[in-house]
Amino acid sequence: MSSITTEGCRASVGGWTVHRAALLLIFLTLALLLLWSPAAAKIIVEPAPPELPTDGINVDDERFVPVWQAYSPLEFLTIMLLIHCPLLAVPFEIICSAGILAFLGHRTSRNPLDHKKRSRIYACIRDHPGITQSEITRVTGINRGTTRYHLFRLREAGLVSAVNQGGRVGYFQSGYDATSKTICCHLRNDTRREIFALLLDHPGITQSEIANEIEISRSAAAWHLQRLDADGCIASDRDGRAVRYALTDDALEVFEVLKQGDHGRAC
Repeated sequence: MSSITTEGCRASVGGWTVHRAALLLIFLTLALLLLWSPAAAKIIVEPAPPELPTDGINVDDERFVPVWQAYSPLEFLTIMLLIHCPLLAVPFEIICSAGILAFLGHRTSRNPLDHKKRSRIYACIRDHPGITQSEITRVTGINRGTTRYHLFRLREAGLVSAVNQGGRVGYFQSGYDATSKTICCHLRNDTRREIFALLLDHPGITQSEIANEIEISRSAAAWHLQRLDADGCIASDRDGRAVRYALTDDALEVFEVLKQGDHGRAC
């Protein structure tokens, strides 16, 4: 039992000795900094030109100024604290970072259309509903990467929307319903645009008549009609051996709006 106590005391004495040595080392380091800093911080006064007045100035002397005299007590204390404890600068760094983030946040909260290229892309979409990214690039002359980025920002801001129709992604100004988007995407295809015109003028037209009118094969006419039927733009009605096609009520409503000249929804 006594041996355990003795070893514990020795450990305590040894720990206290290490602690005192560490304190002594820190004290000696500070003393060296304070005592030897005058030589490192000397100020040399150069002789002034003869044309300058020298009243009250000893231009040939040089004198040593200790560090604690070169700075105010608060400045000297701040410098010493930052040298020996850099972590004290962390709150200042946090405040500066918060200010920078606040500034950046203020800049990013501006109107998305203040950017010139983004505004051009938005105007292109407004004037060409259902336009694709590659078509936007060609019309505006803006490269694909920049166009992709600004399209993302416009969608993020809720100014435009996109619809994927058979692998073709068309972009629209906000305000278009699903039927309008679908029809506008189809109208960007020349063949389907002609089919829509025939269905508007001749409801109940057959597949063969459509093929003859726009001068395409019956198989090609059948393929386009299947696409329009799958998207709910047309309805079919069997009449004996013939199948007659007509626009749905929703499609007719969209074309009626376009006919009245609603430029906000013009395709």
